[in-house]
Amino acid sequence: MDDVDEPAGRERPLALAPADEAMLARAQTLREIADAALRDVAQPYPADDPGRVLRDALFLQGLAEQLVEQAVVAERERGASWTDIGDAASSSRQAAHERWNTTVGAWVLMERRRTGFIRGPADPAAHARRLDEWYEALVDERRPVSTLLPSLGDEAARAEGDARRAEARQLHGRAEELRKQIDTAYDAALEAIGTVTAEAKREVWAIKHLARAEVYERLAVVEEPVAAEHRRRAATQRNLAQGIVRGHPPESLPADDASREQVYAAYSDLSDEQRSGSKRAVAALLAERLDGITAAGVRKHLDAVVEAYHQGAR
Repeated sequence: MDDVDEPAGRERPLALAPADEAMLARAQTLREIADAALRDVAQPYPADDPGRVLRDALFLQGLAEQLVEQAVVAERERGASWTDIGDAASSSRQAAHERWNTTVGAWVLMERRRTGFIRGPADPAAHARRLDEWYEALVDERRPVSTLLPSLGDEAARAEGDARRAEARQLHGRAEELRKQIDTAYDAALEAIGTVTAEAKREVWAIKHLARAEVYERLAVVEEPVAAEHRRRAATQRNLAQGIVRGHPPESLPADDASREQVYAAYSDLSDEQRSGSKRAVAALLAERLDGITAAGVRKHLDAVVEAYHQGAR
C-alpha cells in the first residue's frame, strides 16, 4: 500500500477532475484487494495463530465494502441517478439513497478528491504512475490506469475542477453566513409583531431565505453528486420565504433543522385532500417525495409540522 503524501512545504498539485479522482481512488483499492488476495493464496497459517485465516478474510471483506462505496461515488460522478444505482444493486432508488447517500456526502465534503493521506500521494500523476508500474509488472500492459483518466493530461479540465471546488467552499460559507442572518432576521421579525415595522421586518427575513435558496441552487450546479439535496434545500428556503410573506411563517420550526424544514415544505405542497389522510398515509406520501427521509423519519416530525402549518394558516 502506498502511504506517502506529498512532501511538506511543496505546493499541492492540482487535483484531477472529480470523476477521475473517484476512479483513481477506486483503482488504489483494487490494487490493495489484489495484493491482499495474492498474499493470502500462499499465506502459511501456523497452528499457534488461531483466527488468522478469518482476520485475513475480514480484511478483504472490508476492502470490498470500501470498493462498493467508491463505485457508488464514481457512478454519481459519471452522472448515474439513484434509480440507476438502485437498479444496479437490485434495490429501489430510495434504498440505494439511504444506503449510500452519506458516503457520497462525505466525498463531496472532502471536495471530491483523494486526501493524499494513506491512500497514496496527493499528486495524481505520481499516484497514477505508481499504479501503472504495479499493473505493468503483473500484466505487462502500458499505462493501464493513466489512460483511463482523461484530465490527467488536460490542465484546463483540472483547473476547472479546482475552480468549482473553490466556488463550492465559498458558497457553503455564504450559506452558513445567511443562516446566521436568518436567525437575526427571525428575532427582529418577532420583536416587531404588532408594530408598523412588522411587514418590513418580515420582508427582510423572507429575502434572506430567498438568498439562501439561490446559494443552494448554485451549489446544485457545482456539486453535481448531491444536486438533488441542494435543490430540495433551495425549495425549502423558497417555501419558507413564501410562508413569511403570506404572514404565517413556521415559527415553531428551527431554521437549522433541515429534515423538518423538508417535511414542512413537502407538506405545504400537498392538497387539502391529501392532508386529510391518516398520519401513516400522509407520512408515506411525503416519504415518496423526500429522498433520504423514510416514512418513520417523516412521522417523527409530522405532528410539529402539522401544528406549525395550521397555526400559520389561521
